[in-house]
Amino acid sequence: MQIADKIASKNKNVAYVSLEMSGEQIIQKIIAKRTRVNSRKIRNGDLTEDEIEKIGLACGEISELPMNILTKANTIQKIEMETRRMKNRDKLDLLIIDYLQLVRNAGNFNSREQEVADISRTLKLLSLELEIPIIALCQLNRNASRNEPTLADIRESGSIEQDADNVIFLYQEDEENNIVTVDLQKQRAGNTGKSRLKFNKSNSQFVNIER
Repeated sequence: MQIADKIASKNKNVAYVSLEMSGEQIIQKIIAKRTRVNSRKIRNGDLTEDEIEKIGLACGEISELPMNILTKANTIQKIEMETRRMKNRDKLDLLIIDYLQLVRNAGNFNSREQEVADISRTLKLLSLELEIPIIALCQLNRNASRNEPTLADIRESGSIEQDADNVIFLYQEDEENNIVTVDLQKQRAGNTGKSRLKFNKSNSQFVNIER
């Protein structure tokens, strides 16, 4: 979501497929990030005049963003249709999917693993066809929460790792201080490595750690 907001702010057209949250919830989180107002206060309406003013300004800015939030595109076929339509109108520079395991396929498959593999391959081909980057969020296996995740922890299909040009893991290294490790474990055209960010839970924002 933070990537989507940042890229759209640079006047690039972003399609954000959300199958977990409504459009209203996404906008609330973007408002919280931009204004640094606690997202709980925004949901409850328990706001000061200064916070209301900040939110009003942020709403004006967000309304101008070239961002299209799609909450009904729950199959890969619908995602293909919507993204091709936007690309044909020259209105698509980046596609983000939140998240891959919630996407379904209208075809018939013998297993969920085969279905996910087909979805992953379709997204790879769609990226090449439309000449856009696609960021697909992905669940990990449950045991990954107890250790540093590896490529083998990607849930439901190894084809996701095979098709992806880059695989980046986010995991909480320090729960007390909300330190999150950003682990680039695969990069098709470069080096891998780790970085660390601080996650502000109150407004759903990742920030650089002060040195």
